[in-house]
Amino acid sequence: MNSTVIEAKKERLTFIDVMRGIAVLWMVETHVIDVVLANHYKAGSFYTLLNISNGMVAVSFLFCAGAGFWLASMKKLNDYRSFKPPLWAYLRRLGLILVIAYWLHFPALSLERLYKLTPENWISFFQIDILQTIVYSSLLALIIVFLVPNFKILPYIFLVLSIFFGFLAPIVLSWDAMASLPPFIGTLFAKYPVSKFPLFPWSGYFFGGAALTAFLMSSENKKKLSIWLFSIFFVLMFILFFTRDLTNYTNSFKEWWISNPAHFLFRLSCAIWVFSFLYLIENSYKNNQIGKTLRLFGQESLFVYTFHLLVVYGSVANFGMKYFVGNRLDWFGAFLIIIALWIVCYALAYAWKAIKEKDIKIARLVIGSVFLLFIIIFILNPA
Repeated sequence: MNSTVIEAKKERLTFIDVMRGIAVLWMVETHVIDVVLANHYKAGSFYTLLNISNGMVAVSFLFCAGAGFWLASMKKLNDYRSFKPPLWAYLRRLGLILVIAYWLHFPALSLERLYKLTPENWISFFQIDILQTIVYSSLLALIIVFLVPNFKILPYIFLVLSIFFGFLAPIVLSWDAMASLPPFIGTLFAKYPVSKFPLFPWSGYFFGGAALTAFLMSSENKKKLSIWLFSIFFVLMFILFFTRDLTNYTNSFKEWWISNPAHFLFRLSCAIWVFSFLYLIENSYKNNQIGKTLRLFGQESLFVYTFHLLVVYGSVANFGMKYFVGNRLDWFGAFLIIIALWIVCYALAYAWKAIKEKDIKIARLVIGSVFLLFIIIFILNPA
């Protein structure tokens, strides 16, 4: 077996979980601010800087998902290619994520009402959110792992794909995919407001994370490489940000923040900078309480993602803060809610992890029971 695979097996990369954990906490902040902060507070330098940082949440999730894919596939490369149980376990997990992703957008809690939905309602159901992008990017990466026998060139393929998804975004997003393709497929390529996270450019961050992790893990001197990455991309992200007037080639400056390749590189540079920084200081936090807390959030990111969305935005089965609070609070009130929700999410994530570690069958029974209850209500609930 290649030394790269052995290295991936030996490494316990706390910093990737911590990076994902930071993204989870910032995701909660982002969504709470969006829903509860009064609109007249959404102005000024502080809010602008906060809003820019909020844009890194999805980037970090996708980047870490790519990193996680590389580590998992290198550990279980032979099992995947031999169609052994680890492959089916991985596909089942992707399937669960996809079910949760579409369940969160389910348009009606009634089978009878489902027949009366308009095409617009179905487009909302098929929209591509962060979970869908992670799953479809993972499946594409898995197909490539199967098709390319020489895994030494996989990092370069993933790097090319990262550039491909990032740099072709302006062309793809200018195309009216919804008019040319069935809704389920068209939403993969349709820009906001149809889909929040279409494959172009968002899959580019996934493949960027996979490529960078591959290069880092195969490096003989990881610390030296991380220092170079930290330095180069720290400078690059500032250059890209302060030259955005020069790189904006559209009439609308807003387009720079959506699909411009320079903006894609800016966000990717930020992710790489954080990634390398957390690697360099890993020993300072991996054994203390802050590191353990962030790692828990990172490991249970799917649980926290699902739970907090139900609380903040609600779903077809419940009302959320968006309904009960609305955009009426000041900064102090908004931050109190953020802290409270962080605490609740931590407690529930800790309990959920404990259940899984004690008996995974109980955890699966809980998930199955929730979906069974939803199906029963869906069938019996009148229009």
